[in-house]
Amino acid sequence: MDRIGYEEERKIRYFQIDSNSCMTPAALLSSLQEMAITHSDTLGYTIDYMLEHQWFWSVLNWHLKLYRMPKYGEKIILQTWSDKFARIQANRSFFVFDTEGNKLMDGISRWAFMDLEKRRPTNVPAEMVERYHTGQESAIEGEKFLMPKEPCGELICTRDIVVTRRDTDTNGHANNVKYLEWVMDDIPDEIYVEMALKDIRIVYRKECLRGDTVTVKTFLKDTEEGKEVESFLYEGDTVVAQVITLWS
Repeated sequence: MDRIGYEEERKIRYFQIDSNSCMTPAALLSSLQEMAITHSDTLGYTIDYMLEHQWFWSVLNWHLKLYRMPKYGEKIILQTWSDKFARIQANRSFFVFDTEGNKLMDGISRWAFMDLEKRRPTNVPAEMVERYHTGQESAIEGEKFLMPKEPCGELICTRDIVVTRRDTDTNGHANNVKYLEWVMDDIPDEIYVEMALKDIRIVYRKECLRGDTVTVKTFLKDTEEGKEVESFLYEGDTVVAQVITLWS
């Protein structure tokens, strides 16, 4: 693949795995987020630089197509690049491979460029667009990040979560990985332990701050592809995020 934005090799550590000795979904998402930050560092847009200019990137969506979850002790190769820019948004793509070249994941995310002080989107500087953009195609062509407006299926779990210090990051809101951690706790064991995770879709609709109470409602339905779990996260009556996972 020509002109990849950034690539690195990582080894799956013990703290990243679950009872199946596989990398957890949250650990995978955290690695992708870390890749995005490291890529930005190499271009000169470090966290300190962004804080100095009162800017930050806020992720709006994830879509991950999973072919196999990495195992404990395995080395994987991660690649990321920016494939599309709009005035205030950008897409970032990801590939994950094993050391034999087998693809483990296709992934794409959408981010908004934010003014930290005003907490609202602002234009991406032209110089930044030039540095990030590689001209490569998206990892998932034609992705529109569509999500259902209402939950579907059987309600199987309702739980309240209070956002704490450990959930927040330098932007002052709950880190995007935390939402996936929260909903994974409510996946039934007969699905999480006995089935393979094939697809993750996430949309973040409203930021959550320390002290906020988030209600997670989990719905389950059968599809032709397998078991689909829809997790809707609410603050009061407002949907702050949705996570949909597919298992087979």
